[in-house]
Amino acid sequence: MNHPRKWFACGVVCAAIAFGLVACGRILATDAYTALQISQVQVLTGGDCSVPGSATSLHRTSGVLDLALPDGSTPPYYLPVLVMNNMDSAGGSKAAEMNNIDLTHFTIELSAPGVSWNSSCPSTFDTQPMTDTIPPGGSVGAGLNVMTSAHAQCLQPQVPTSHIPVTAKIWAKGRHGGTTIESAPFIYSIDVCAGCLQAAYTDPALVAYRYPANTPMCASLSGSNPYSGDPCFPPGQDATIFCCAITQTVGKATQDIALCPGVFTGGTTTTTP
Repeated sequence: MNHPRKWFACGVVCAAIAFGLVACGRILATDAYTALQISQVQVLTGGDCSVPGSATSLHRTSGVLDLALPDGSTPPYYLPVLVMNNMDSAGGSKAAEMNNIDLTHFTIELSAPGVSWNSSCPSTFDTQPMTDTIPPGGSVGAGLNVMTSAHAQCLQPQVPTSHIPVTAKIWAKGRHGGTTIESAPFIYSIDVCAGCLQAAYTDPALVAYRYPANTPMCASLSGSNPYSGDPCFPPGQDATIFCCAITQTVGKATQDIALCPGVFTGGTTTTTP
């Protein structure tokens, strides 16, 4: 589903030069430390949000996570990456190729100034296991949460009015033959903020609701929401988002519930070309 956007995702850069570097990296992969490589963070397009298994022309170098959504959610930060096997083929069949690498999981180490991690949001953790076979010279797209909802929950009370730069150090890990193998660490930075993805509205009808303004009712707004975030990522990740509220009745009590992204229900508007 395509949504109109009036934002440019921060940290997205042209990666034409990277294709040449990837090729050089494959030639220079002479030891286990360079054989398995997290090459880049993929930019997702298309309706299925699948992670491309080959290098995309654009890649992301950093991200943003807004932890002040009015629905009170603590979304994870999802990272789609390209993982490469830089080894040369040993010349075997597809099943018996000696230099296949089985990607089994990722290890993430988080750091942030002034933040104390605990057992509910550990600074170092492993992702769920996976099984992806990468042939020599091949690559695979894989997605992982470099910050879980539990990590976001730990950070939420610490960013009421400020930004916290979180650095994620990521290792891809797997097996090559009968031995374990891991990549060099891949570094990715996330700006964890309060309201920063709700403050860049330029639509005249919505400027008054820039963070930290009160959340409007969806019934007071018409047309389509121009700030619906990125459909491939959790709300509050990397793209400007606009939330509005609906009234729900639970038992005999009514309450306003925020929707992120909001769906405008106040009628429709006609736009003249």
